Amino acid sequence: MSQSYTRGSITIFISNLHRSRKKIKLAGSLRNRTVQQYLLQPLGPEGLHSRSMLLNGEPLQLKDDESLPELRPRTLRAGRTIAMPPTSIGFYVIKNINAHACRR
Repeated sequence: MSQSYTRGSITIFISNLHRSRKKIKLAGSLRNRTVQQYLLQPLGPEGLHSRSMLLNGEPLQLKDDESLPELRPRTLRAGRTIAMPPTSIGFYVIKNINAHACRR
C-alpha cells in the first residue's frame, strides 16, 4: 500500500459478493477511530467478470506491464458506517490502534 503503517495498526478485510449493499458498523474502541479505505470494485457491465477495477471509485491502472500504481486510501471519519457496494472487496486500515497481537 502507499503508506507505511506502524506496528499496532490493523487491517480488516471485507468481501461483499451479494447483489445488494451491505453496511458494517465498527464497535468498541474501533468505533472512535478514523479508517483508511481501499475499496475494490469491478469496472463496467461485466461485473465480477470484468478485467478492470476501481479503487475507491477511480480506475486502477498499471503503470507499465509490471508495476502497480500508488494505492491511495480514502479516509473515513470516526464513527462512520462502512458501506460495501455489491460485488466489492475492501481493506480497511486502522492506524496506531496498538493491538496487542500486532505489536510483536
